[in-house]
Amino acid sequence: MAASMTPPAEEIAERLAYLDIQPSDLSALRELRPLIKPHLDAVIEAFYSHLYQFPQLRAMLADAHVAQRLHLAHVTYFDRLTEGEIGADYVQNRLRIGLVHHHCGLEPIWYIGAYRKYLTELAPLIRRLLSDTPERIPPALHALGKVATFDVALALDTYIECGRRQILELKDYSEQIISSLPCGVIVADSDGRVRTVNQAMLDISGFSEQELLQRRRDDLIPPPGRELTEGYPQPHEFLLRRREGDPVWVKATFAPMHAANSGTVTVVEDISQRKRYEEDLVRLANYDALTGLANRTLLLIRLEHAIAAARRQQRAAAILFLDLDRFKTINDSLGHDAGDRVLIEVGRRIQRVVRETDTVARLGGDEFVVFLSDLYDEAPAAILSHAILDVLSRPMLILGHEISLSCSIGISVYPQDGADAKQLLKNADAAMYQAKALGRCNYQYYSPEMNARTLDRLTLENGLRHAIERHELVVLYQPQYSLATGAMTGVEALLRWLPPGRDVITPDVFIPIAEDSGLIVPIGEWVLRTACAQQVAWKQAGLGSLRIAVNLSARQFRQAGMEVMVAQALEDSGCDAGCLELEITESVLMDRPDSAAETLQRLSRMGVRLAIDDFGTGYSSLAYLKRFPIDVLKIDRSFVRDIPGDSDDAAIATAVTALAHSMHMSVVAEGVETEAQRDFLRSLQCDYVQGYLYSKPIAADAVATLLKLAL
Repeated sequence: MAASMTPPAEEIAERLAYLDIQPSDLSALRELRPLIKPHLDAVIEAFYSHLYQFPQLRAMLADAHVAQRLHLAHVTYFDRLTEGEIGADYVQNRLRIGLVHHHCGLEPIWYIGAYRKYLTELAPLIRRLLSDTPERIPPALHALGKVATFDVALALDTYIECGRRQILELKDYSEQIISSLPCGVIVADSDGRVRTVNQAMLDISGFSEQELLQRRRDDLIPPPGRELTEGYPQPHEFLLRRREGDPVWVKATFAPMHAANSGTVTVVEDISQRKRYEEDLVRLANYDALTGLANRTLLLIRLEHAIAAARRQQRAAAILFLDLDRFKTINDSLGHDAGDRVLIEVGRRIQRVVRETDTVARLGGDEFVVFLSDLYDEAPAAILSHAILDVLSRPMLILGHEISLSCSIGISVYPQDGADAKQLLKNADAAMYQAKALGRCNYQYYSPEMNARTLDRLTLENGLRHAIERHELVVLYQPQYSLATGAMTGVEALLRWLPPGRDVITPDVFIPIAEDSGLIVPIGEWVLRTACAQQVAWKQAGLGSLRIAVNLSARQFRQAGMEVMVAQALEDSGCDAGCLELEITESVLMDRPDSAAETLQRLSRMGVRLAIDDFGTGYSSLAYLKRFPIDVLKIDRSFVRDIPGDSDDAAIATAVTALAHSMHMSVVAEGVETEAQRDFLRSLQCDYVQGYLYSKPIAADAVATLLKLAL
C-alpha cells in the first residue's frame, strides 16, 4: 500500500522546495549521523517514557505485538532520519511507518505529539554533541526541523489516504448492498432530484437508469402527505405507472438522510403479489368459490346497508329465497361435477334477469337468494320471480345431458316481514318451504302463519329424535286374511307415535319429517327389528309362523348397506327370512329402476319376500316390473274404496289382479271395509285382504288373542 501511495519524483521535489530543504540541510544531517547514532536508544527510551504517561497510549502499548511494531518503526525512523538522502525510497519508508502507526491505532494528535517529543529530545543532544563547533548547531537544528515537518506531512498523508480508501470501501460496499436489494431504492437530493437508483428500481419501473436520473422523485413516487421531519420511515402504498403504462402496486417508504437537508432515501417494494393475495382473501371471504356470487357474509352486509337506506328513504326491499327442486337427483344420477355445472349455470341465468343494483347470492347447496332494494312496493318481487321460474325452466345441456330445472321461491318484504336482514331471510326461507309444500315450481309470499307451521314441524322433529329412547314409538299390527280360507296368514307392521300428554300422531304427519331429517333410517331399523322379534315370539308361543310385512321408506331403501342391516336383524332375532315381507312403494322403485333392481335381487337371494306397495298409483313400466323379483302386488286403498260401484276402480283392481297372477305374484288388497268389497275381490280371485272389515291395527297381544281363537 505504501508503494501505491508514493508520490512521483516531481511532487517530492515540490514538497522539498516548499519546505526549503536544501542540499546543505541534508549535508548537515549526514554530518550528525555518526554523532547521534550511539545515543538513539536513550532517545527512544525517553520517548516511550513520555508515551506511558497517557492512559490511552498506555492501554494501547499493553499489547506486546503493537509495542514491538512501534519500536521497530521508531528505530527505522531515526536510522533513516540522518541519512541525508530524500528520494522515493525514503518517502516510501516514511509512508510505511505512518501506516504502521495508523494500523496500530495511533491517532494523528498523538502522532504529531510524538514528533514534538522527538525534536525536544534531539535538540539538547545536538547542542551537546556540537558544543565544540557551536556555529553548526543552528543549521543542524533547522535541517532537523525541516525534515521532521516533511515526515509529518507524509504521515498525515497516510492517515488521509487510509480514511479515503475506507470511505471508498464503505461506498462500494453500500452500493453493492443497494444493488443486490430485492426492493427498489431511490436516493434524491434536497431538491428532489434523483441521484441514485438500483437495479430493482429499474425492474419495477421499466425505466432505464439514465431516464430515472433525469427525473424528480415526486414525478415517480407521490409524497406521503406529510413532511419527513419525524426521523422515521413513512410508508405509502399506491399504483405506480410503469414506463409501458401498466400499473403495479408498490409500497414506498420515505426516510430523510441523516445529514441536515441532504435529501431522502425511498425504498420501493413491489407488493402486487401481496395485493393479489389480499384480493383472493377478500373474494374467499365474501364470494362463493363455485359460482362467484356473493356468499352469506357479503349478502348480510349488503342487506343491512340497503335496509338502513330503505329506512331513511321510506322505501321497500324484498328477498327472494330460491331452492332448486329435486337437485339431489342430479347429483346422485349424473355426479357432483354435473351438479356443480348446473349451479354455475343457474347463477348465470339468475344474473341475466335481475337489475344491476340487485344482489344475487348463493348460501350453499342449491339455495340462492336475490335481494331487491329501492322498491316502492312488492310487485317487482313477483315479476322477477316469474322471470326466474321461466329462465330456469329452459333446458340446459350439462355434460351431454339435457336437464330441465324448476325451483321454489319464498318472498319476504321489508318492512312488513322483518326489520333486519336475518329476520327477512328466515321468513323468506319459511315462504320457500310453503312453495315446496304446494307442489314446487312456484313462489309464495311470506305470511305469519308459515312460522307457526315451521315451529310445529321443528317441535315434532325434536320430539321424534328422542321418541325411541323414551319408548314413545309403538308398532301395531294389522292382520291379513286369505280370501280362499278365511285364515289369518300374516300381519303388516304399522308405526304409531304416542307422545305423553298428546294425541296419537299418525304416520302421515311424522313420517315425512323423519324422511327429510334422516331419522327414518334409525326408526325404520327399530321397526324392522321389533317386528322380526315379535314374529319369533308368536312362533315360540305356538301360534304358527305368521308372515310379517314391514314397510321400507325411500331413504332406507337407498341407504348403502341396507340389505346387510336386514340380514343382521334376521340373524339377531332368529326370524326366518321367508317369514319377512318387505314393502316398497312403486314410486321408490321407479325413481332409479336399475339400482332398485340390483337391491331387490340381493334381498330376494336372502329369501326375503318382496312386495310393491300402493301399486297403480305410480307409473310402473311393465318391462321393469318383469326385472324385479317381486312376490306380492298390493292394490292401493284408493282403488278399493269405491268398488264395486266405481267402474274405473273395478277395472283397475281387475287388471292388477290379472297382471299379478300372470306374473306368478300374489295380490293383497288394502282398505277393505265392506262385505261388498270383499266379495268383489274374491270374485277376482284376489289372494289376501286387510282392512277394518277384519281388524284395525292392533297390539301384539291382541294379535296373539286372535291367533289363539283360531286354533
